[in-house]
Amino acid sequence: MEGQLRNQLGDELYRACKEGRLKDITSLVERRRAADPTYNPPLSAMMTAAASTDRANVVGYCLREGGSVTDAVMAALVGNHSFGTHKLLVTSKAVDVDRVVPWHGDILGIVAPAGDNEWAKFCLQNGANPNLNMVDEFKPGLAATAERGITDMVSLLLEHGAWLKGSGAIVLAAEAGKKDMVRFLLEHGADIDEIGVEDPTDDRETEEMGSALHKAVSAGHKGIVELLIDKGANIKLKDAKGRTPLGLAEESRNAEIVELLQSRGAG
Repeated sequence: MEGQLRNQLGDELYRACKEGRLKDITSLVERRRAADPTYNPPLSAMMTAAASTDRANVVGYCLREGGSVTDAVMAALVGNHSFGTHKLLVTSKAVDVDRVVPWHGDILGIVAPAGDNEWAKFCLQNGANPNLNMVDEFKPGLAATAERGITDMVSLLLEHGAWLKGSGAIVLAAEAGKKDMVRFLLEHGADIDEIGVEDPTDDRETEEMGSALHKAVSAGHKGIVELLIDKGANIKLKDAKGRTPLGLAEESRNAEIVELLQSRGAG
């Protein structure tokens, strides 16, 4: 991509865009137009180069000149964490805050699981819908964030209307060993026996669906298993393959969890 941009723009214009030297850019464009009245600057390529180093001033110039925001521009800002560029594009209404970037997803779904509070707050304050797009094509942003154990971000998403019910957040948190997150989600009304979200892109995932307890057992997270049982998880609930938590513990030969489940009435 960088080589292609350099070839398209030429070394001088390419470097000026990357470095945010707007005065030099306008001078170069004027000189080329003077030499060739039909010259049209490659604005989208210029924006892409500028977005890769978060040069919002150059991106703004390109917009004023009539440039359009391509997927390449969006991918450049995502790949290089160009928050300033995204702020400009959203506030100038050049892009919708929920726009999906191919191979990446929407910006909120990228920055929330990464724990970037400032960027996530900006998205939400500008109308981003936390329930609209999926991470990895099947995880709601709330679930992907819970999987990382980022409590303050999950709280922020819930405050802005993220759906907890049916999200699979508690299942992913339990599987990832995030005990504090599991407790937090239960305190905020998560269904303790909710079955995890199916990946619609792969039918094989159906067989792996289970509750938070199933996943905690399979992953060997004894502390979470104990927490879930104490909070009332159904220890006889079967997963998508008909396995109980005890059956999963026996399959994985985890004697400690087998003993724990049996001591709590699993049979």
